[in-house]
Amino acid sequence: MERIIGIDLGTTNSLSATVFEQGPEVIGVEDDSSITPSVLSWTASGWLVGQDAQERRISHPEYTVYSIKRLMGRNLEELGDSVKDLPYQIVEAQRQLVKVRIGERDYTPQELSAEILNKVKMQAEKALGELVKKAVVTVPAYFDDAQRQATRDAAKIAGLEVSRIVNEPTAAAIAYGLDEGKDGYVAVYDLGGGTFDISILELSGKIFKVVATHGNTQLGGDDFDQAVVETLKDRVQLKHPAAEFDDPESLQIMKKTAESIKIELSLSPETSYSFELPKLELSFEGVFYVEEFESLIAPMVEQTIESCRHVLSEAKLSLEQIDEVVLVGGSTVVPEVRKQIESFFGRPPHVAIDPYKVVAIGAGIQGHLLAGGRRDFLLLDVIPLALGIETLGGTFSKIITGNTTVPIEESETFTTNVDDQTSIDVNIFQGERELIKDCRALGQFKLKGIPPMKAGYPLVEVIFRVDASGILTVSAIEKRSGKKAEIEVIPFHGLTQFEIERIMEDSFEHAVDDFNERQLIEFRQTAERIFLGIEQTWDVAENTLSKLECTEILKQIDAVRQSMKGQDSQELKLQLDMLGDLTRPLADNAMGRSILSELKDGVQLNG
Repeated sequence: MERIIGIDLGTTNSLSATVFEQGPEVIGVEDDSSITPSVLSWTASGWLVGQDAQERRISHPEYTVYSIKRLMGRNLEELGDSVKDLPYQIVEAQRQLVKVRIGERDYTPQELSAEILNKVKMQAEKALGELVKKAVVTVPAYFDDAQRQATRDAAKIAGLEVSRIVNEPTAAAIAYGLDEGKDGYVAVYDLGGGTFDISILELSGKIFKVVATHGNTQLGGDDFDQAVVETLKDRVQLKHPAAEFDDPESLQIMKKTAESIKIELSLSPETSYSFELPKLELSFEGVFYVEEFESLIAPMVEQTIESCRHVLSEAKLSLEQIDEVVLVGGSTVVPEVRKQIESFFGRPPHVAIDPYKVVAIGAGIQGHLLAGGRRDFLLLDVIPLALGIETLGGTFSKIITGNTTVPIEESETFTTNVDDQTSIDVNIFQGERELIKDCRALGQFKLKGIPPMKAGYPLVEVIFRVDASGILTVSAIEKRSGKKAEIEVIPFHGLTQFEIERIMEDSFEHAVDDFNERQLIEFRQTAERIFLGIEQTWDVAENTLSKLECTEILKQIDAVRQSMKGQDSQELKLQLDMLGDLTRPLADNAMGRSILSELKDGVQLNG
């Protein structure tokens, strides 16, 4: 059977999983992390993705993009003040599209997410030794139709067919539920780097049914970090009142310091910190206490607890009826978060599976099921918010209510309020409020060719269909005349099919160049590591090698440096291999073995 992997496309990290003979596991190569930081950085030779990009967040902040997931399916107004904390530039394009400006070019969040998905795909292919064409991709339960469409588009650009979009908490419940085999209600508390949601699932036999979900797609560990950053700014300004933090480098240095403080305070009651801000020509140090950190994050943790209360009310359940509490997402390792969850639910949460990996594992199991694997359970997910249309006076008429199980089809019949009306605009919205001005516009289409009739006489049936991935299709039919119109909803600020195809055509057209550029980046990095290794042990080379051998090594280093300036990745690899051959005698000396190891790991790995 054709393998369908599971991918957790996260705000902070991304990873994949599948079902092996011994059971479900994340996909990784030995000595190579299975987790890819969701970070990308633009260089003269193209995109770096993952750990290599992460290392450029301070040195090249304007060219390094992170937290892309928060931009998916959003417009500038919805993002609000959060964009001011980002070192890279956010611009608004046509149809309210948000783009990231890097140098002279603008990129959609879908294109940037596609780079991350492509990296995860390539790593999976390397580990599995086979091509990967299909995937189950997870999204926060509270992602609306626009955000789900954006995620699907990103996968398409990355060359992946999305077999199913699955809510992250549902994926986590699959990962747990199959092992536990218990009936009852499970609360899945998912707090990641950029998003939060809480879902209540009912497990009955082999049926997983999401009863209710609630959350916030703009709340996560990034916000914990930002609260610490604001405190650090205040502390610096107490000693240096004139200090301003407008430059991206200083902001990134403080953000990295804040992340370290957060991690350290998960293990210790206090932590020392120090950092230098070269642009401001100052250095700073201090101590952060866990009580201070807990005080900063308390309002945000309380927001998540408020969501827990709301979702229990939606599900019409009491705390006593919840059998298990499952934690998902890296931010749930913060002790204060766990303490508040345990206090609210009155029981310790389930943490048997690594909260960083549980979503990917659940998605991998779902992919295995869709590929024909023997997993006899049924997955019933929900849409998070009501779907409907604009009716007279700007009111919102809900056709599918929030927390309805998918797939679902619902319809309602409407009429006209003007005589001889021959066309009707169908404006589609999503939300929970009564007026469309308080809801989110998803798209619109026109039902044309209606015969002229008196107001109130036409019968227009509007049908909403939501598939198993939560993707919406809307159609309308005027029953008396039989006129029909249909649309798969592309949000006002989403990519059109033409734009997706253009992006994909560009990627195919430049595939060879892109591959060459990627290899150039990797080989150049390998060369720099090798130079450092040779430099650190050059005294050993002078003592153990002949003068001629040392001269040959130095000549070859110059040859490699010359190749690094060019654009031919295979020529650079050839020169690196020759350097590897010349430095091999150093392996005879214990101190020289680290160089050879670097050469083997660097050159052969990238070959």
